[in-house]
Amino acid sequence: MKTATGLSAAETGMPVWGSVRRSPTVVMLAGIEASEIVDAAMTDSAMTEVAMLRFEPNCTPPSNALLWRLEIASRQGLNEPGLLARQWHRRPYAMTVRLVQYQPGSVVPEILDEGTLGTRGPYTAFRAAVDRLAMRLVRDAALGRARGPAGTVPAAAQGRLPGWLDAFLSRWHDRLMVEWWSIGSTAVPLDQVLAGGGLGDVTWYRIKAGSRYLADPYPWPGTGRILCEEMPLTDGVGRIVAVSESDGVLGLPSVLLDDGCHHSYPCTLQDGETVYCVPESVQRGATRIHRLDDDGALVPICDVAPHARLADPTLFRWNGRYWLACTDLDLGGHDNLCFLHAASVTGPWMPHARWPVKTDIRGARPAGMVFNRDGRLFRPGQNCAATYGAAVGVHEILTLTETEFHEALVAELQPDGSGPFPHGLHTLVHDGERIWIDGKRYVLDLGLFWKKLLGRASGLVAGTGID
Repeated sequence: MKTATGLSAAETGMPVWGSVRRSPTVVMLAGIEASEIVDAAMTDSAMTEVAMLRFEPNCTPPSNALLWRLEIASRQGLNEPGLLARQWHRRPYAMTVRLVQYQPGSVVPEILDEGTLGTRGPYTAFRAAVDRLAMRLVRDAALGRARGPAGTVPAAAQGRLPGWLDAFLSRWHDRLMVEWWSIGSTAVPLDQVLAGGGLGDVTWYRIKAGSRYLADPYPWPGTGRILCEEMPLTDGVGRIVAVSESDGVLGLPSVLLDDGCHHSYPCTLQDGETVYCVPESVQRGATRIHRLDDDGALVPICDVAPHARLADPTLFRWNGRYWLACTDLDLGGHDNLCFLHAASVTGPWMPHARWPVKTDIRGARPAGMVFNRDGRLFRPGQNCAATYGAAVGVHEILTLTETEFHEALVAELQPDGSGPFPHGLHTLVHDGERIWIDGKRYVLDLGLFWKKLLGRASGLVAGTGID
């Protein structure tokens, strides 16, 4: 088994592709206040070699020098008083951050880069995520790796509830409810779905909540079986199982991978007579390509990224190379899209020159197989703004090379609000005959609620030193 080693620097925050050698450019940086994250980024040696940043948080155009300003879509600076509080925890739970350039003496904006992050969760975590994204945009622009305009509709707060109230209600929802996932299939033609025609009538399996649910369906080519994650409802880790369907009923699952570590998203790729499988394993360095034999044995082929924690690794072929789409968990849980590529499935695997190629909570994280339809690539991506796996956006990849990437949203798949799984949808695959998806609904679990409550109470007591 071969090991690829080309990603280690990306995970430590150091430059992967070497220093850019050119005369430093003097730039005024505005639109963001000082913080530990901002201060650390400003002293990054890789960036200071190529850009002399003059930190002027409140500078607005026109300026007598080249100005980089961090803004939202309405052209307000991120440091405008109260702006982040007005964006936090308000629908659609997403905010677009832009790095905008103004030439000396000009008020004409040029978008150098932008990304859209989620606004839910603790306010302090939201502010830190904004700073990290903002300074990543600055660093990439300084190093010549800016991505330009994202080509998507920018996100901004529209909800009526104040953020503190929405956050309060969300916390109680999370305490009382748990997610129940299951898989389903539909006979709607794939091209119709990719064109925005919807999923049609879905046959759902295992509708009634039990002790273990199924999610992340992927076909096992040549067998008529489906691989998926089997996950305990409340405690434990996921494992990879195979199921068969007959007359609308799933047979008992057979276990393929259960080693005590969490595994999910068993992405498969048929390459000639060989079937490869890349289960998600989010421990650092655990992303591994296997050969999936007819008897269900998973034979290790290559460790793709020994220093990375990658979610939803999606293997596909394009223009004579192997590609792996994924989300880098060191950059964010649900909001970034990254690529690795190799001439051979055994590696060496190299990161795309722009890592990540995209930051958008509304569709960056992979959501199933990449489809090649007559030379056109379509990539499903998870919309995780309102909740994890809320919906699936289908994107057409317009450009994919080792240095460039562009895609456009062509369809949005929403869960059926009147069906048994109205609260989420986050995988889209095709087995050659049918489309397979998964869906979720929230179920009340008072036992888990009391367990969480007692755990919180014992933690508070422990924190006071009371026996």
